[in-house]
Formats: sequence, C-alpha cells, structure tokens
Amino acid sequence: NPDVVQIDNIWVDARIADATEKFLAAAQAINPAEHLISGYRSVDYQTTLYAQYVDQEMAADPSLDREAAEKKVQTYSQPPTKSEHQTGLAIDLSDVDSLNESTTAEQVAAIAPDYGFVLRFPEGGAASTGVDHEDWHFRYVGVANAKYMTEHHLTLEDYLKLLDKKWPHFMSMSPENYGRMVVSHVSLKV
Repeated sequence: NPDVVQIDNIWVDARIADATEKFLAAAQAINPAEHLISGYRSVDYQTTLYAQYVDQEMAADPSLDREAAEKKVQTYSQPPTKSEHQTGLAIDLSDVDSLNESTTAEQVAAIAPDYGFVLRFPEGGAASTGVDHEDWHFRYVGVANAKYMTEHHLTLEDYLKLLDKKWPHFMSMSPENYGRMVVSHVSLKV
C-alpha cells in the first residue's frame, strides 16, 4: 500500500499531495464546483465496488451472465488489483458526480499537465487503454511526462511503449517499478 495523505476527504499517494492540491485549486478557479470524487482505493474497497457494478449491470440487463457483465463493467471500472486507484496516483475530479457529464471537463483536462496529471482515458483512446472515455479520471505521471503525452496525444500505454523503445526491457519491469520510473522521470527526448 502507498503512503497516503488525505485531501478534501480523499486519499492520495503522499508523493502527489502537493500537485493534487494545486490541480484542484486551479480546477476550482475554472469552476468552483470542481471537487475530488475518488483517489486511493484499497483492494478490499475495489473488490466491493467492482462487485456492486457487476450486480448493477446484471440487474439492469437480466440477459447478461456474470462474465458478460464483468466485460461491460471493465469498460469503466477495473477488477481488484487492476485499478490505478490502488496506486494512489489516480484521482477522479469533476464538477458533477456523474461520469462524462462535466460542464468544464475539457478546460480542466487542458490544465492537468501543468500539475503532472493526464486525462487517463481520453476520447478515442479505448483501443490502447481498454477503457472507454472517462472525463474525470486523471493519473499523475509528472509534469514533463504529462506535457509530452498531452502534446503528442499519447495514452499511458502508448507512452510506455515509447519508453520501452528508448530503454529496452522497460516494459518487462514490474508495473510497480515502471510506475515509479514514470513518476520520477524528468525529461524524455524521443
């Protein structure tokens, strides 16, 4: 588990607390209704949340079996041990508590790189991320990485592939280690 701190009743990795506070303040300057919805989630909490989503999908469409419901859920939520929220490096930030209904999402996403965040699941990115567009899910990757990724319209998966080309065997590192490398990486010239 990461070393976490609380910001506005949401937990985040302590390493990104300052960036999160500044990003939140900048988002609130755009729209005072912007607020943190989610941050760090334990495996236990993600297990409960994921199961609730699966049950909701099955209740909404009785023709779905569990496997089909899980596949549908994985377009917007990840199973336990697969969610970025468990790293403490992901936050959900919006002016509303409904996915893809924000009135200021584009403006907030535009300033995110200045604070080291990227919109993790952009429109058109599902082919590489496996997750449909989410206007509120931001991932901390560091300012230089975030600016590069945004300028070049790269998802994190695409960016990691570029890093692997620059540093062979990069992707064979454990996710925990390449996550640390991405967070601490200062500049990339590809």
